Amino acid sequence: MRRRPAVSVCALAVVCGACILPEDQHPQVALGVTLASKAVHRGQTLVDRPVLQPSLSITSPTTDGGGMRLGVDANMDLRNDTGSAWFPDGHAGRFTQIEFIGAYSRTFGDVTVEGGLHSYNLPNGLEFPLGERGGTTELFVTASANVLEATPYVSLHYDFDEVRAGYYRGGLTEDFELGEGWLLTLDGSLGYAASSQAAWMYGLDESGFADLRGSAEVGWQYDPRTVLTFGLHGSSMVDKTLRRWFVNDLGFDADPVWVSLGVAWQL
Repeated sequence: MRRRPAVSVCALAVVCGACILPEDQHPQVALGVTLASKAVHRGQTLVDRPVLQPSLSITSPTTDGGGMRLGVDANMDLRNDTGSAWFPDGHAGRFTQIEFIGAYSRTFGDVTVEGGLHSYNLPNGLEFPLGERGGTTELFVTASANVLEATPYVSLHYDFDEVRAGYYRGGLTEDFELGEGWLLTLDGSLGYAASSQAAWMYGLDESGFADLRGSAEVGWQYDPRTVLTFGLHGSSMVDKTLRRWFVNDLGFDADPVWVSLGVAWQL
């Protein structure tokens, strides 16, 4: 297993260093924390027990009219027993996944394009049930547009590190104002995994449409710098071979549903 979080961080620094910030602008910093009933990634239940997911995001405009984003997301198990899930038992109170994101975005008319690097780090990868998993890094590009008040999007991810294969997602999101300070966000999307990517994520070398995902999240603007959110999320494995693999061989839920409660602060 190869672990190279330092290499990933350096790569993200190169991406962000290429973006020159305006002299009269200051980066915006956001802190957040989410309590979720389980952790699910691309249809795979990582932890089938409550988890805590802190996040840090730094964004800033750039001199060429674009924007820079640098983020860190993490997952902390709250119980030693992870249930019928991918992550190993025995790590309550510890971070079991840490992600680093560095990206640059630019808007062209009604279309916004963002590209960058996404690094995944798994501190307990040696204990995974179907073979060890180490840190890996993806190159990604996401394009979204404003169409009739909705936002369709397409996201392409290519793992050039451990997997050397792609994962692709297309979806639609839309916001609805519910009243002063209240906002409902709906999101639905479908993912497609190449065979090597499916082997890495799910333990089965099977390409095809993977997870159909949907979420409904209500946000409340508590004050100018604080937003509280409540979300209902669901995922379903579309490919029949992957679904049978999940249910019959792994004993995992192919249709997980979970809730989340979060708070975010703008510093």
